[in-house]
Amino acid sequence: MKRTAPIWAALLACLAAGCHSVKFGDVVIGPYDPDRPVVLAKFGAPERAILRPAPEPEPEPPSSPPLDVLDGPAQLIDLETALRLGGADNPTIAIAEEAVRVSVAEQTQARALILPDLNAGANLRIHRGAYMDNAGNIINVNVQSLYFGGGTYAVGSGTVAIPGIRLFGNPADAIYAPKAAAQRVVQTRFDAAATRHYTLMDIGVRYLALVEAQASLEAYRQSLKDIEEVVRLTTNHAKAGLGRDSDAKRAAAEALLLRGQAQTAREALGVAAAELARLLDIDPSQNLRPADLVPPLLELVDGRVPLEALLDQALAEHPEIVARTAEVNVQNIRVRQEKARLWLPLVSIGMSAGGFGGGNQNSDPRLQNFGSRTDFDVALVWSLRNLGVGNDATIGIARSGLEQAQLERMRVLDRIRREVGEAHALAQQRRQQMDIARKRLETSHNAYVQDLKRIRNQKGLPIEVLQSANQLTAARLDLVRAMIGYSQAQMQLYTALGNPPMVRRPAP
Repeated sequence: MKRTAPIWAALLACLAAGCHSVKFGDVVIGPYDPDRPVVLAKFGAPERAILRPAPEPEPEPPSSPPLDVLDGPAQLIDLETALRLGGADNPTIAIAEEAVRVSVAEQTQARALILPDLNAGANLRIHRGAYMDNAGNIINVNVQSLYFGGGTYAVGSGTVAIPGIRLFGNPADAIYAPKAAAQRVVQTRFDAAATRHYTLMDIGVRYLALVEAQASLEAYRQSLKDIEEVVRLTTNHAKAGLGRDSDAKRAAAEALLLRGQAQTAREALGVAAAELARLLDIDPSQNLRPADLVPPLLELVDGRVPLEALLDQALAEHPEIVARTAEVNVQNIRVRQEKARLWLPLVSIGMSAGGFGGGNQNSDPRLQNFGSRTDFDVALVWSLRNLGVGNDATIGIARSGLEQAQLERMRVLDRIRREVGEAHALAQQRRQQMDIARKRLETSHNAYVQDLKRIRNQKGLPIEVLQSANQLTAARLDLVRAMIGYSQAQMQLYTALGNPPMVRRPAP
């Protein structure tokens, strides 16, 4: 309290003397001036650091450089070309098609299980030292033998260990494996078709996003011309003393804000071009630009068809559902295969033919007495793995695979129903939004023209046109979004019904 008393005394003395301002530290305190900005300063700063308001420049219309759409040479592309390029060079589609080739090769392999293996070769055996004969006597012998022909590894009086013609395996594999492989081919083919459909849909949606970015940027450019006219009128009125300077500043700020939004739209155009180039597997430096200057309207699905009929069509024709059904069939065949394996024997059939000869320490030459020999062996083995526990576990694993395949099919059915329902609802809503946006654009344009005409006839202030200009900008952007959204919803619905994306534009 003692410190503040001299301060208040100084203030009262200043007011009594008729002064209009007093310096407190580095802050100049005086009568309120609405045109002077608030300046922040620290107490105790040197007097030479007193902060004073800087003079304000006169408002001028924004003079930013024009919005150039292209940074370099552009590569125009239309929707038909994008879909064609995407179907030919997309790596995602190529990977799915390679899976089809693998499944076809596996089917050929499964069908060949009924065919025997062919083996040919030779083996030389030389033994020196102790040996046990059939009677159990240990004798010291030097023997040697040579076999050549179909099969190999013929030793002594035993059969050829590796037959020349050999059939080995369980009949359950030869019966059920080809059936499972055939269903696997169906699965991979329809999976590849679904992959192609969805990839082309993504390409179409990305192309439409590129058109939206281009059209939005063009809408901003048109709106900039409109609002710059408002800036010019408000500035001229302010200079002539017919209007307020704050109105000119407000119009200039709105123009700068709109220019910033246009720059954001230009950024979105570059991002959309890069994303489309990624899906098309082309160099993003080609600077893709859409050939459609106006957002295209795609009519792929008749809007009069009820949702129930669309759902039935999707569940009957969607390739992913066919693929999941084939996967269920594969797992069902494997269950039957493992059950049959429990009762069928393991079969081994071997046949060999070749030349065989040899000798011992008393023969000269050592390898002599060559002649032809033929071996034929058949063996059947019934086996319970791990006392049958292993077989039961294998059947249980196959049943679990079947259950998982059925659940996956149900999940895909639910997803496709959701995709059809969402796309159908979006198409219906975007159609209504598009009609409303057209009417709004027409009304906003008429209002802007009327307000501008009234201002030019000096029947009002130019700032009154600003709201009409902003509404016209919003109407243009809403119409672009509604048109693009409708075409995207049409393409998504058409794909969800199980069809490959295509281009079908409405009649003019």
